[in-house]
Amino acid sequence: MAAAEHQTNNSKENFPYFTDFPERIRCGWFRSNDPDTILTCEPLPNVDVYLYGSANCRIVGKKGNYEWTFSIFTKGGQELQNVALISDDHRANFFLKSVQKKDGVKIGVTNGQEWWHGPYLGDSQEDKRQYLVTVGFTAKKHSTYRQDLVFGFLNAPVYLQRICADYLLIKDYERIQKATNYQQSQISLRWKNPYEFYSPFMPHANPRETKLSRIYPCPDRQNFVLTQNTLSDNRLTPKNYRGRMHELITLEEVARHEQISRYNQLSWLRLMSHYVLFNSDASTIVKYTPPGELFAQIPLSRDILEDTQSGRLLQRSCNSVLLKLWGKETKFNIFEAHIEDKNSHSIHVRLSKECVACWDLKEHNELEVEVQFMLNRLNFCEWHLAVDSLEDMNLVFLMDEQHKTDKEIVYDFLQVDSGNLSILSNLLLDSPLNHEQKQAVTVITLSIKTSPPVLLLGPFGTGKTFTIAHMLRMLVQNTNNRILLCTHSNSAADLYIKEFFHIWYNKDKDIRLKPVRIYYKLRSLNTVHPTVQKYCLMDEHGRFRDPVAADLQDCGLIVTTLATSSCLMSLKLSPTHIVIDEAAQAMECEALIALTLANRETRLLLAGDQMQLAPEIYSVLANERGLGISLLERMYAYYPPEHPCRIHLCQNYRAHADIIKYTSETFYDGMVKPANMKLLKHPVFKPLIFYAVNGAEEQATCSTGYHHATEAEELANRVLELRRAWPTQQWGPYNDGSIGVLSYYPEQVQRLRIELRKRLLFDVSVERVLNVQGKQFTAVFISTVRTRISDRSSAEVKIKDYGFLTDPRLLNTALTRAKCFVAVVGDPVALLTIGCCKDLWKKYLEMADLYGMDRKELQSHLNQVSKIQISPLNPHAREFFPRAPPLCFVQYIQVPVWYPLIYPPQQPM
Repeated sequence: MAAAEHQTNNSKENFPYFTDFPERIRCGWFRSNDPDTILTCEPLPNVDVYLYGSANCRIVGKKGNYEWTFSIFTKGGQELQNVALISDDHRANFFLKSVQKKDGVKIGVTNGQEWWHGPYLGDSQEDKRQYLVTVGFTAKKHSTYRQDLVFGFLNAPVYLQRICADYLLIKDYERIQKATNYQQSQISLRWKNPYEFYSPFMPHANPRETKLSRIYPCPDRQNFVLTQNTLSDNRLTPKNYRGRMHELITLEEVARHEQISRYNQLSWLRLMSHYVLFNSDASTIVKYTPPGELFAQIPLSRDILEDTQSGRLLQRSCNSVLLKLWGKETKFNIFEAHIEDKNSHSIHVRLSKECVACWDLKEHNELEVEVQFMLNRLNFCEWHLAVDSLEDMNLVFLMDEQHKTDKEIVYDFLQVDSGNLSILSNLLLDSPLNHEQKQAVTVITLSIKTSPPVLLLGPFGTGKTFTIAHMLRMLVQNTNNRILLCTHSNSAADLYIKEFFHIWYNKDKDIRLKPVRIYYKLRSLNTVHPTVQKYCLMDEHGRFRDPVAADLQDCGLIVTTLATSSCLMSLKLSPTHIVIDEAAQAMECEALIALTLANRETRLLLAGDQMQLAPEIYSVLANERGLGISLLERMYAYYPPEHPCRIHLCQNYRAHADIIKYTSETFYDGMVKPANMKLLKHPVFKPLIFYAVNGAEEQATCSTGYHHATEAEELANRVLELRRAWPTQQWGPYNDGSIGVLSYYPEQVQRLRIELRKRLLFDVSVERVLNVQGKQFTAVFISTVRTRISDRSSAEVKIKDYGFLTDPRLLNTALTRAKCFVAVVGDPVALLTIGCCKDLWKKYLEMADLYGMDRKELQSHLNQVSKIQISPLNPHAREFFPRAPPLCFVQYIQVPVWYPLIYPPQQPM
C-alpha cells in the first residue's frame, strides 16, 4: 500500500489503531512503577532484532523518502504479535509498509499505523521464526521527523526502537555531520557488564535508575546524532518540541559524562579495613568495614574542587566507580565500588565482599587498577520520561485561541466556578493582598475554558510565597479541588508548611488545610524540621515512603519537589491545579515531571524570580539552544504585555528601602519599589556595611572547598557586636530567625559555626547560600572567603567559579535574604578586581560604609593590581570543527599516582 493511501486512511480515523495494544503500552510506559516490564530498548530473551542501516538517517535531495527494514528472529516459542507506531508528533509521515515471513509472504493485517498478527499464528510446532518488517517515511518539507516503533511478542516486555529521519538541504549536510562527529567524539567509553556493588550495610542503588536506563540508555555513537532540529531550527513548536528536548538533554548528559571522565585514571589502590578523616574544624572521623569488605584509597591526579565544573559535578552527581584489574585476568575483571568520602586529592571507596573474595584482596596491600567514575543517570532518565509523557502541549505553548482580546478575557472571567465564587469574594474583599496579588489569585481561581498558564514573576520580597499560600488556602476549601504544589528545593516546600499551613491547620482544625508532604524516601529523617515531619508520609520504621492512592484520596494539597513528584505518576492523580514555585530555578525538563500529571482541565501557575539562582548547564551547545532557559522564562516571551495571566509583583515588603535601592537598580532595572515603610534602619549602622579583612583562604587536606579562618573570626565578632546592641525598638525582639550568616563554601559554613559557638551564639542560622531560597532574616552577614590570591585569569574566562566573585545570581540571592541589614565580610581588593561581579561590588562599596580599611588605602591597593590582558574572541570567525576525521574518543587515563595514607593510632595491647 502506498504512503499516500496510508495517510488518507489515517486522516479519516480519529483513532489510528484497531486494537488497544498501543495505548496499553503507552499507559504502562508513562504510568507504571516498573516501566521496564512494559517495554525496553535492551535485547529480549529468545528474540534478535536486526536493522539494515541506521535508525537515525539523513535524507538529502528533492524527495524525502526512506525505508527501514528490520529482520526479527525468534526461538523458544516466541512469536511476533504486534507492531505499532506510537508517537503522535509526526504520525502522518511514517507508515508500516509490511510484515512478511522469511519466504516473503505478507502476514497479518495493518492499517499503516499498527500491525496485528490476526488469524496467522504460524506453525505451533515451529521453534524458530523469522519476520521482515518494513517501515516507510515520506515528507515534502525539510525538517526532522521522529517516531517510536514497538514490537510486541508473546511474552512481555515489548521492544522499543526509536527512528529518526532528518530531511535536510544538501548544503547543510556536511556542517551537521561534522557537528555530530564532534559531539560523538566527546562520548567517553564506558565499560559494560560490571559486577554491581552490594553491601547489606549500605543503602541500595535507586532501582528506578536501573529500570529507566533500559528505556533511556546511555548515549553512544549508535543511538545519538545531532539534527537540524537542534542546530538550525530556531523555532520551538509543538511538532519539534519532544525531539528538541530529547536532543538537548542528551547533549547535557554527554557533556557531564565528559567532565566526569576527566578523573578516569590508572592508579594504585591502598587497601584497608579502616581509615581516619580530618575535618577543617580539627575533628576526626574513623570508619571501619564489616568482615569481608575493605576500603580502598584512590589518589587522584586531578583535584576535586568546588571552583571547577568537573569538581562540583563529581561532588554532587557521582557515588560510584568502576574498578578494572590492570594486567590480570579473573572471573570478573570489572567491579563497581561505592564512594565513601571525597576530598581534594583522593577518594575512599568501599569494596564489596564479592570483589574482595574474587580478587583475593588483603588489608594493607596495594593493587593496580583502572578507575572509571560513574555519573548518576536518574535525573536524565526522569527528564526523558517526562518529555515523552507530556500529552497536553497547551501547558508549554500559548495557543492561538489563548491570545484573546480584553473583552473576551473579561467575559471568561465572569464564568466563575460556583464552588470558588464565595471563597474568592471573601478573600478579595477582606484581604492583605495588593492589586497585583489579587489579580494572581483571581486568574488562577476562575474557570476559563482555554486557560493558559498563569505566570507570576516576583522579585525578592514582593510576596510570591505569601500570595501563593493564601491562594492555596482558598482553593483547598473547595472540596472539588486537588492541588499539587511543587518547588525546586526542599527548603522552599517546607516553608509553606512551617510558615502557613501548620499555623492555619492548628488554628482552624480543618482537615482540608492539612497538606501531605512527600519527601524522597531515602532522605535522612534528622535533616527535616520536626514541624514538617508531622505532615510527611512514613513507614512503620519511621522512614519516608512513597505515597499510595489511599494516602491522597481525601487530600486537598500535596507538597513536594519537582524531582520527587515523579513518584505520583503511577497513582493516576488528576490535580485540578498545579503550582510550581521557584520555576525560574528549574530547567524546563524538570518542570515537565510535574506537568505530566496534568489533564486538559488542570490550571497551571508558574512562579519565580529569573534573577535568582539558576541551574548549571555543562553543555555549551545545549545552553545556547535553550536548555538553560526555564519554562517560566520561555512562556513569558509568548504572552502579550497586557495579558492578564502575566503578572508582575513589584512592591517589596521585606527589605529596607536602602537595600531595595541597591538590589533593584543592580539586578531588576529599578522596577522593584519599597512598600514597607515600617522597616527601620539600625540607630548606629547603615543598612549596607562592608568589613575588610586581611589573610588568605585555605584548603584543608580532606576538603574540596575553601575556608578563611580570619574572616570567620571577624564575622563572628561582628555578629556578637550586633547581638549585644540589638535595636529592639526598631527591629523588634531578637529570635532564632533574626540573624543569618551565609557563605558559598560548606567548609566556611562549618568554620563559622565553630566561631559562633565559641561566643555562645547558638541561635544564629549559618547556611550555604545555595540552601536559602525563600528564607529571610532581619540581618544578614555574608562571608565571601576568596581573596586577591585567587587566579584572575581563570575567573575572567570562566574556567573557575569563585562564588560571590563570579556568579551575580548567587550574590543577588544572598543580598535579598536581608530585611534591615546586610554586612559583607571579605577582601574588597579581590571583589573589585576578580570575576564578572566586580562592577556589582563596586556599586555596593560606593553605597556601603567601609570598616577595617579606609578608602584611600583601598584605592592604593587597587592601583597596585596590574591589568589583565584577555584576547577578545573574533565574532566573525568561522565555526570551529576539528580537522582530521575520524575523531577519537575521549578517555582520560593518567599515570599511576601515589598518595600518603594516615592510619588511626593503634590501641595499646
